[in-house]
Amino acid sequence: MSVASTPRSVIWIMTSRCNMSCLHCYTARFHILGELSKSEKLRLAKELASMGVEHVSLSGGEPLIHSDTAELIRVLREEGVGVSIVTNGSVTDSDRIGLLAKYDVFVYVSVDGPKAIHDRIRYVGSFDKAMNFLTRLRELGLEFGTVMAVSTVNYMYSGEYVEIVMKFEPSEVALIPVMPVGRARITGTYVSYLEYLYAVRQALEKAQSYGIYLHLWCSPFIRTVIASPKVVAYGCRTLDVIDIDPAGRLVLCDTVDIVVASIRREGSLRKAVEKYMTSDIVKKVVHPQLSKPCSECSLRAWCRGGCFSRAYALFGDLNAGDPLCPLVARYSGHVKR
Repeated sequence: MSVASTPRSVIWIMTSRCNMSCLHCYTARFHILGELSKSEKLRLAKELASMGVEHVSLSGGEPLIHSDTAELIRVLREEGVGVSIVTNGSVTDSDRIGLLAKYDVFVYVSVDGPKAIHDRIRYVGSFDKAMNFLTRLRELGLEFGTVMAVSTVNYMYSGEYVEIVMKFEPSEVALIPVMPVGRARITGTYVSYLEYLYAVRQALEKAQSYGIYLHLWCSPFIRTVIASPKVVAYGCRTLDVIDIDPAGRLVLCDTVDIVVASIRREGSLRKAVEKYMTSDIVKKVVHPQLSKPCSECSLRAWCRGGCFSRAYALFGDLNAGDPLCPLVARYSGHVKR
């Protein structure tokens, strides 16, 4: 397999198991799947390394409560693969936290605003646990970042979020808009474009006061309205990143139930990736045929229509344009406001 056909990074939703039940959760739908066994996970980890994947992000669910996580981290790191992990910060086990330090794992900790708001979204007591977890990471000298899942419940507290986490001196401070899928779709807690822009502007004002960058996940459109050099935005219409679900299925995105290939069905990661890379639906996302207003936007070559999962969830079309983009929202007139 050529380098060009190997993803640089893999987002691996290794489990749907969790010790929380957040208002915005979208991974609970994976509970019905047959999760990869430990031996299947370890084989996958070794295949990722042998194929030249540079980085794996372990997510869930809550990966730090899973018995397979320690061995997966060890194998990946010993094989030379960079590892990051996304956690709710509820784990107090010193051995688990020490493992992250031993293998130089970059840790993303979820913080969803001030204590009352964070606890409302997750559960009472979860904020204090996250703060204690951040304290331990800092004491151990680990590199870590924080991420706030922006919803209708907390968007007005994004500035306070930045102030709270800066006490721990994180390497990265990020926002991610809650997706209109899973529990957020049922409860209506996913944000409108106006709410998200408010959250971004409030967080950016605080970030600039600290002289730090504000990282915006799943927000490639943001430069249509905010041109600050302190904003770092990411898109995912690329072959550089592949999402793998708990059952070893290669999905178009972990927030949309479009399965492109399966490690179990294809027999190996290599064969599954080959199928993924040549899939018509993947090509449709990576090289989109865009309509107005995206087709006339100066950012179209980079943004490529923004988040295709949000477009699919709210418009039923992968290439309809990102509903959180103000240009698309105003043009369509059919999105939550």
